[in-house]
Amino acid sequence: MQSGNDKKNWRNFIIVFFIANLFLSSYFIDIWPTPNPVSRALPVFTFAESRTLIIDKYAEQTIDKSKVGNHFYSDKAPLPTFLAIPFYELIKTLGLTKVSNDAGKKFPVYVWRPMGMYDSRQLMFPEIIPLLILGGFLFGSLPFVLIVMLTFSALRKLKLSFSPVLLVMLSFYGSFLFVFSGTYFNHVFAALLLLLSYIELKNRKFFLSGIWLGLAFLSEYPVIIAAPVWFILILIKERKIKFPVFFAAGVLPSGILICVYNFFVSGNAFKMLNAYHAHEAYKELSNNYGFSFPSFESLWGLSFSSTMGIFVFAPVLFIIGYYLIYTFIKDKTFKEKIKTSYIAIFSILFFLVIASFFTWWGGWSYGPRYLAVLAAILIYEGLIFISKYKINTIVFGCFTFFGILSAWFAKSTLVYMIPDEYMYNNRVSSVFSSVLSPEFNAKRFNANNFLTAVTNAKPESGVYLWLFLFIAATLIFYFWYKKITPIEKNIVPENKKKENHHLNKRKKIK
Repeated sequence: MQSGNDKKNWRNFIIVFFIANLFLSSYFIDIWPTPNPVSRALPVFTFAESRTLIIDKYAEQTIDKSKVGNHFYSDKAPLPTFLAIPFYELIKTLGLTKVSNDAGKKFPVYVWRPMGMYDSRQLMFPEIIPLLILGGFLFGSLPFVLIVMLTFSALRKLKLSFSPVLLVMLSFYGSFLFVFSGTYFNHVFAALLLLLSYIELKNRKFFLSGIWLGLAFLSEYPVIIAAPVWFILILIKERKIKFPVFFAAGVLPSGILICVYNFFVSGNAFKMLNAYHAHEAYKELSNNYGFSFPSFESLWGLSFSSTMGIFVFAPVLFIIGYYLIYTFIKDKTFKEKIKTSYIAIFSILFFLVIASFFTWWGGWSYGPRYLAVLAAILIYEGLIFISKYKINTIVFGCFTFFGILSAWFAKSTLVYMIPDEYMYNNRVSSVFSSVLSPEFNAKRFNANNFLTAVTNAKPESGVYLWLFLFIAATLIFYFWYKKITPIEKNIVPENKKKENHHLNKRKKIK
């Protein structure tokens, strides 16, 4: 039983751990007027101006838009937009949305260099910068930290051979999820919502699980594949129809909401707005929303390729995968568990669905951004799974070190703006060596960092400061955690047998 002092120590640790991670994940905040974030921001902007979701006035600012009749709308799943509206109204009331015409233009912007513009400062959209900052924080940084905290909370309840601080910090910051923190995309936010749904599913809170899944669907449409999969698995596991019905009842409100939204915009309740995409390059969205069948290229590309593979851009999955295969070989009962596993069946089907999408690589992207929801849930459950084993510190460190270095190089330079052409260029061996390293070595640094924004320091200084702060924070929390909760040796079956053998041997000697 914990004493009052112990509880106070834990409370202080958790609060400081949360705040420090929130700062680290918000240190780089994306304000570039790139198509995806701008498409999400424009309806919020026009609603604040004239109480409409129609973006005609600013339609030329993004190619990610749909045209219904004579009007343009964002083609994105609507929840991040809906939720941003009241927050933007608040900061507008507080006078925090006023910016100068020179905002974001003090230092060079290199992201459009592959398109022939070495410095694209003239393309900045100053009026929308406060909204991009708000969206990057609410739907990028904050969800990322909550995913880290949920995973840490689950791990610290276990007896580990490896510090949960190192497990979560190295795993998540060494993944493409970190790169999308601080950006007004939907992926990290949807990942948080799906993870919450999965956690409640494990806890047999089926209605609440359905609620979270419905909200994840409103943020990223493909995650709805979890609804029929989990409905069937709940029925198989629980053997009572009422439980999957509770789950479906939780999903239903979000289904109704999207139908109302679709009908309000287009008059067709059952047709998503992305099917009306205005750009010729995305005309395939009008046919089955761009889905067909997976190809070998997409299957390899999304799994192990050095340009887009989920294992390469979240390297901790290699370690998790190793222990899964090891357990599959050693434990005969494990094979039966997989057959009704919520996460295993969903992961396979979701991966195949994304691999069948006509732009499975996600456009300009660092890592397989469409698989962000899958990465979050796999890392969460994977870290819990491998915690029962004696993890090799050196191996774990090597894999996650590469992930952190690659993600830091991305944050320091192009962030998520890795051009499509690199994927199909035979001279490119990997995004890290052929794209990010040259950008970093050429000192084309990202000026959208905390130090540069606050003090006008050189972007290079801000970039290196983040790395220093991350290393310092990780070490501080590692030793702080060790002080308030000494790490106990994890007794796995193999070690237990060895200990019993040595104990019996000592008894015989006596």
